[in-house]
Amino acid sequence: MMSKPEEAPESNASIKEVQWTDDSIRWEGGLRVKTAGNDGDGDGDESSGEEDYVIDPFKDPDPFELFSFQFERQDNTSSSSISGSNDEGDKTTSIKIRGYKKDADEVWQSTGLTLWKASDYLCQYQMDNLHIFQSKRILELGAGLGLNGILAWRSTITCPDTEICITDGDSDALVHLRENVERNRTTAEGEVGNISCHQLIWGRTSSEQFLTHIAKNQKYDVIIASDIIYAAVIVEPLWETVRTLLQRPGGGVEGGVLVMAYARRKVPVSIEIVLKKAIECGFVYELVKEDDEEGIWVYTFRFRGEI
Repeated sequence: MMSKPEEAPESNASIKEVQWTDDSIRWEGGLRVKTAGNDGDGDGDESSGEEDYVIDPFKDPDPFELFSFQFERQDNTSSSSISGSNDEGDKTTSIKIRGYKKDADEVWQSTGLTLWKASDYLCQYQMDNLHIFQSKRILELGAGLGLNGILAWRSTITCPDTEICITDGDSDALVHLRENVERNRTTAEGEVGNISCHQLIWGRTSSEQFLTHIAKNQKYDVIIASDIIYAAVIVEPLWETVRTLLQRPGGGVEGGVLVMAYARRKVPVSIEIVLKKAIECGFVYELVKEDDEEGIWVYTFRFRGEI
């Protein structure tokens, strides 16, 4: 499963955050970055660098990019639930996201530092189905730069009961995620959206701690995720997390839904593996949006009754 991360000096709420980047999953032993003037262990032995993946962080003098988006709602969506303009007739939500360019060296260590195509595709589904997200407790997993969670927040900003919790396990991505949340704050009258950002490394134990200390034992009505599948080792921890944090049906309470966008990429894990594990964990799924030409799909997952 996931290697034990090192503790970071800063804490978040009642759970101490840790220094962890997702290269520890994608590369055996992690991606060791070697730069000019750094021979790896500092002992002057140049041969020690042979095992390092050498990355030149100075390849691009400006590796950052500001991504600008405008998402349009459907005509049957109430204008009172949309934000981004003072014009009541405006149907768009505007979002600005700052991150690394896709070819930046930093993305090799933390994939969440840039945007991937499934996140944009999931945004389209969100805008077409705003009723799923209005006045709900929403959790985003593996948020990276936070596009989908920020859209869930901005597009329901006037709904007083909507709560958004955006998470990522990668400590580098969390820095940029929090900056992007602040970048999209406004002081417009009537905005009451509740949003927070936290570290969440997937797995049953860490998710139980998250549920107790961060979620205050309140499970989520909606979980969203996009482009989060890139290694087979994360599939089981993913479903352990969803089983722990998604609202179960019963006792007059409607069960929650996971909305996940998946894009075909050259990674050693397929969507079939993810779907098979979902069934084993007691979920049923539905394909709700697809673009076969681009290789992007959106699935919804719900508990199969009481488990």
